[in-house]
Amino acid sequence: SRTQNEGHPKWFVLGVGQVIKGLDIAMMNMCPGEKRKVIIPPSLAYGQQGYAQGKIPPNATLIFEIELYAVNKGPRSVEAFNQIDKDSDKKLSEDEISQYLKEEFARDGKKRHPSVHDEILADIFKKNDHDGDGFISAKEYNVYQHDEL
Repeated sequence: SRTQNEGHPKWFVLGVGQVIKGLDIAMMNMCPGEKRKVIIPPSLAYGQQGYAQGKIPPNATLIFEIELYAVNKGPRSVEAFNQIDKDSDKKLSEDEISQYLKEEFARDGKKRHPSVHDEILADIFKKNDHDGDGFISAKEYNVYQHDEL
């Protein structure tokens, strides 16, 4: 929203819950430069609770005029998750992430002490394996697939 962002476009990651579900759905498959006017029902917006102490009342239907300026694939994209998830079980094991790190280290060509790999791997699991099951799920990785479509 330019009005809420001092006249500048708002940047966010699509599909990870940074905006209301209705905007996530409405913006899927948009192309840079495309404009859409979308009507979002309360069930895909702020529902019965409303938002921000009356700024958006309960059960409000929202209307947005959207212009998409640019699309960038980030490191937390669905594509990146699927690339790391070699066995396609929708969770990342220590072995899968370890292999990914080895490939990335080889790609950048920098010399590193072998302990750096282990430290980074441990840090990734410490910060992302919230339920402590030894895997990083799509939710923990911050990638959400839409189940409502």
